Amino acid sequence: MRSPSLAAGQWGAFTAPHSPQAHSPAVGREYEDVQNRTFCKWLNARLEPNGYPPVMDLGTDFSDGTRLIQLVEVLTDSSLGRYNLHPYHRVQKMENAVKALERIKEMGVHLTNIGPEDVVDGNRKLILGMIWSLVLRFSIADINEEGSHAKEGLLLWCQRKTAPYDEVDVKDFARSWQDGLAFCALIHRHRPDLLDYDSLSKSPASAAENLTKAFSIAAEHLGIPQLLDVEDVCATRRPDERSIMTYVAQFFHAFSSRAQAETEARVINKFVDEMSELMLAVHDYERRVTIASHALGRQKHECLETGILRIKQTVPTSTTSYADLVALRNSVRASPERRECMKEKVETAQMLGNVRVKLRTYGLRGYEPPEGLRVEDVAAKWEDLVLAEAEQARLVNLCITRCVALGASLSCDLQHGLQQRLSVNRIREEALSTFNDHVLAVRAMLKSRAASVQQATLAAESTYEACRACEAAHVGLEHELEDLAVEASLLKDAMRKRIHFVENQIVARKAKAIAPEQLEEFETAFRAFDKEGHNRLDLDQLSGALSSLGGACCAHFRPRSQNLNDVCQDEEGLVTFEEYMRFMTERLEDRPSGDKVRSCFRSIAGEKGYMTELDLTRLQLPPHALRFLQEHMPPCRATPGCDGQEEPVATGEGWDYEGFLDQFLE
Repeated sequence: MRSPSLAAGQWGAFTAPHSPQAHSPAVGREYEDVQNRTFCKWLNARLEPNGYPPVMDLGTDFSDGTRLIQLVEVLTDSSLGRYNLHPYHRVQKMENAVKALERIKEMGVHLTNIGPEDVVDGNRKLILGMIWSLVLRFSIADINEEGSHAKEGLLLWCQRKTAPYDEVDVKDFARSWQDGLAFCALIHRHRPDLLDYDSLSKSPASAAENLTKAFSIAAEHLGIPQLLDVEDVCATRRPDERSIMTYVAQFFHAFSSRAQAETEARVINKFVDEMSELMLAVHDYERRVTIASHALGRQKHECLETGILRIKQTVPTSTTSYADLVALRNSVRASPERRECMKEKVETAQMLGNVRVKLRTYGLRGYEPPEGLRVEDVAAKWEDLVLAEAEQARLVNLCITRCVALGASLSCDLQHGLQQRLSVNRIREEALSTFNDHVLAVRAMLKSRAASVQQATLAAESTYEACRACEAAHVGLEHELEDLAVEASLLKDAMRKRIHFVENQIVARKAKAIAPEQLEEFETAFRAFDKEGHNRLDLDQLSGALSSLGGACCAHFRPRSQNLNDVCQDEEGLVTFEEYMRFMTERLEDRPSGDKVRSCFRSIAGEKGYMTELDLTRLQLPPHALRFLQEHMPPCRATPGCDGQEEPVATGEGWDYEGFLDQFLE
């Protein structure tokens, strides 16, 4: 396996190779024929989908200027205004050619030594040069806006992708592709389901067979038009570099678009999963808070309207015991429903905290519970219940004090009565003449007085216990201490769950981190373009490095565009290695930040203000994610038209994804 490398001094302008064969008129004519066929196919891949007839020969088909105007309009997706549709005179043809060439120059395409007369006269060599400039601008330079590092980036991308294949050694855009294995390796690296690379013959004699297989698969399964003929690659001493580059660039864009679409689908799917999970969590929070609030209100009502009312209506009597009053006081505090409300108070606060952490992590709008469902509302209702219970306890203590006073009075009366009865009994005992009479009298006394003695004893014991409890001020205190212990345990458990939640978030983030192999590829690309070893890149070099990595790395990045808001430059406008690695890591992460999610939705919608059924289908989302979007995205009623006025969209034909995202994203 060879690591991708660049030959020193290999890069220059996009010019044909300077070799002895290149100066031969016969070889030059051969290159022109190959370029003519390749460029015609490249043009037709853009003209025919727009209803224009194919271009067969660049030297003759552009002679009246109409086909060139049509090409420019297709490439720029704009009209050039009125022109001569059926030019007959040379001056009319010249006017068409002038209009097209001026628009090409306005686009910043560099044209060398070609004027309208060269187009009208069919100077094929100069026309090929002009088309090559367009290929650079709209195909190859699209890899890098400035184009200065496009070729270098494209070659490095090819080297990286084919490095695992021992039989492939991509050094240039000419002979390295003649045996067809490089094309097959690119296909197999990205779509191994389309091609069995190991079964290919590696013999030079099988070059035509390998090329035919690669070209066919690319056209049928990857949507890459066959710009090259097999003979133009394998049946020549040196294939035309411009033609090979043009064709290879189509592979780059096809696979980069696929990688970008897969990345966008992953980001959107992850966003949908997280939003679905967050919405369920919010719904569960509101449901549980509602139940807890109602339960707290009901318990407060029972405490105020039932428990306290019963205590106020209690008239202390000799049959009212201390235990009965304490049981009445604790009828609410010891209820299972009260403990469940205490648990829900702690757990719902924890749920809301977790929801808010996730919302901040993903850059989503904060969630504020409706009035009455806030954590503060539950805490306030809990405090109301505690105050009602405190009032109940106060009334119980007051009632117990009255019971103590009544019990003490009753005890004194009983003791006094007992002393009197004992005195009477002693007098009677002294009057008895025989032991037999004494025994009978004592038995009669015990039988008649035993019940009253027992009652007096129990009353005294109850009075003693009540007095001891009141003196120590411990009435109901054991239940309050138990409540504190339970709430402390709940808080401890909540803190443990919060720690686990944060740890799980960290683990999940690490699981999505960039693999060491990917980081090594990032560094290799950086070093390849940091030729002077300054450990910094200018913006064009950065774009070239991104291009060489392909896929989602280079998607939508342009050195002069708004993407620069995401990359920090030093005082000289250069990007350091540290900033480069941060930028690359963030681009490849699937973590759905707000800006990334919105960008992915817009890309999938083709920059439209709405998303169609076809757009959703292309995402290839799981069924549950697709249903979520269809259920929660509002239908699109109107979209801005070309004149700025709103154009209606039929119901069911589109969804307002911007309105959907505005509900959640900052």
